Amino acid sequence: MTYFSSISKNWISAYNQKPFKNRLLITIPVLVLILISITIFLTFNETHKGFVINDSLLYALTPIDLSFLTFGLTYSSVFFVIILLLPKPKIALLTLNAYMLLLVFRIITMYILPLEPPVGIIPLKDVILESSFYSGRANLKDLFFSGHTATIFLFFLVSENKWIKLIFIILTIAIASCVLFQHVHYTIDVIFAPVFSWVCYKLAQKLNRY
Repeated sequence: MTYFSSISKNWISAYNQKPFKNRLLITIPVLVLILISITIFLTFNETHKGFVINDSLLYALTPIDLSFLTFGLTYSSVFFVIILLLPKPKIALLTLNAYMLLLVFRIITMYILPLEPPVGIIPLKDVILESSFYSGRANLKDLFFSGHTATIFLFFLVSENKWIKLIFIILTIAIASCVLFQHVHYTIDVIFAPVFSWVCYKLAQKLNRY
């Protein structure tokens, strides 16, 4: 049996289980709604008046443009986790549900805690985000909490192999460091990102109990 036929068999088997099927059919339209909502929100958020945090740790760092490194690490991680989860439909759906919750929490937290860009910010060049959620612009107020950091830490949480978990925790630290050195985020943004990832992961686990 080939790799792809094995994946197909696993997904067909999972889909034939009514609880999984129902969860998947609910997830797809909700995901589309959330993606549309966050795109609209981020446009509004750029005009939403916020405040600047006096972040002594951040301002001790000389700004460096690490966009290429951040972009490479982030999307290499996404590609890697897709390969890992394709043969595991239930964990894949759990991860997707947790990510959806992360997006919802980001909308809520950015609205409740509006922030102005850190002093010395070097806009993060992310071709994929700029052509989707950012509507062609470089968003500067996509701040609390760090989506890049939260996403990679979520990959750490859903991974089952201890060596892969180690890789993702190292990547989480690396990406958090990159966005801080580039002054794209405040320290509070990256500190709280794993907390929200953990909360979303636990909520997704409850949602996916069959």
